[in-house]
Amino acid sequence: MARKNDTQDTATQSTSPLLLIILVLVLVLIGANTYLLWDTRNLAAATAMGAMPQEPEPTDPVFVTISPFTVNLASDQFGPRLLYAGLTLEVPSDKVKATLTKNMPQVRNRLLVLLSGQQAENIAQSEGKKVLAKSIMDSLSAPYNGDEEIAINDVLFTEFIVQ
Repeated sequence: MARKNDTQDTATQSTSPLLLIILVLVLVLIGANTYLLWDTRNLAAATAMGAMPQEPEPTDPVFVTISPFTVNLASDQFGPRLLYAGLTLEVPSDKVKATLTKNMPQVRNRLLVLLSGQQAENIAQSEGKKVLAKSIMDSLSAPYNGDEEIAINDVLFTEFIVQ
C-alpha cells in the first residue's frame, strides 16, 4: 500500500504546478478582459455625453489675391531691372482676409518696399523665390494700425517675371 500512495502523491505533485500556471493565466485573462470592457464602457458613456474632444473640421483655405504690380529692382551689372509680380496669400480665416483687404494700401506698400531692394539674380532662382516668400510672410504678418499680428499660411506667386 505504501507504493500506491507514493505514486499518487507524485502524480498529484507533478500536475499541481501546471494546474497552478493555467489557473493564474485564466485569472489574468479574465482581469484583462474585465478591464478592457470597463474601459470601453467608460469611453462609450463619455461619447454619449459629448465629453470626447471632437476633431476640428477641415476648413477650406482662404485666399487673398493681390493684383500684379511692377517694381524696379536694385541695379546690378546689367543696369536697372524690373520685376512684374502677382501674389496670392493663403490665410487661416476670413477675419484675416478682411484685415488684409481693409489695409490693402499698406500691404502693397510693404510689398513694394520689400521687393524694390531685391537683387534680380537672387529672386530668379527657385531657392531665392522661397526666401522671398518667407520675407513677404514676415513683412505682411506685422500688425496694421495697432491691430494684433496676423497669420499668413503661404505666399503663392501667380505671376513672376524678372527683366
